[in-house]
Parts: sequence; structure tokens; C-alpha cells
Amino acid sequence: MKKIFALAAFAVLFSGAVFADENFAASTNLEAMDSYQDSKTQDITVEDKYPELHPKAKKIEVRLEYTPLTGEVKLFYTCTQSSFEEGEAMNVAMAVYDDFGAEHNYKHKRYVAKDKKKYFKDERGVRMVEYSSYVIFTK
Repeated sequence: MKKIFALAAFAVLFSGAVFADENFAASTNLEAMDSYQDSKTQDITVEDKYPELHPKAKKIEVRLEYTPLTGEVKLFYTCTQSSFEEGEAMNVAMAVYDDFGAEHNYKHKRYVAKDKKKYFKDERGVRMVEYSSYVIFTK
């Protein structure tokens, strides 16, 4: 009698687990698709609305790599080597981060890595500098 009761209880629990797994997979399918969309990294080119922060550099390019799921933002500030000033690049980066955080409703940011500089030549042979910064935003 005990064996029959144990087998019946096992069958009920097993069938409940199977049906629960199917319902869980069906209900989380949409959530998984949404989280996949949020995990993609977005490339954002920022227009130069900070000319007073970089008076020495006339033409700059600011690009962001943004991952919405984790709140990670990598900033790339590029200009010619002759007009590069690290302090100006830092000021532009802080202004861009402040505007980006306000636009996406973030309240805090944390610097993840030390800022870096990379020197290179573009396709025309002009010496360029790329200043990069890496932060994580939290709400």
C-alpha cells in the first residue's frame, strides 16, 4: 500500500513539474526576447554642442557605445593630435555623461576603468588621438 501511494505521489509531482515547466517557458519567452533587445550595444554619435569646453580643438568626434541592459557606456573622443588637450577631453566627457544620464533617467555613474589615450594615423596620414572613458550608470 505504501509503494502504491508513493508511486501515485511521484506521478502527481512529476506531471505537475512538467506542466509548470511548459507554462514557465511560454510566459518567459516574451521577456527573453525583450532582454535580448536590451543587451545589444548601440552606437551613438553625439553632435558637438560643447565648443566652449574644447576651444583648442576645432573639429572633434564624440561616439558612445551604450548597452541598455547593464547601463554601460564607453565614450570615444577623437581629434587631431596637434589640437588635443586631455583636460578639454575630460570636460567634454563629463558634460556628455551628464546629458546622457539626464536623457535616459540615470541618477548615478561609476567610472569602471582609467581613461585611456590611443594615438594613430587616419587614412590621409593625419595624426589623431582617441581618448576613451568607461562608466556604468545606475538608476
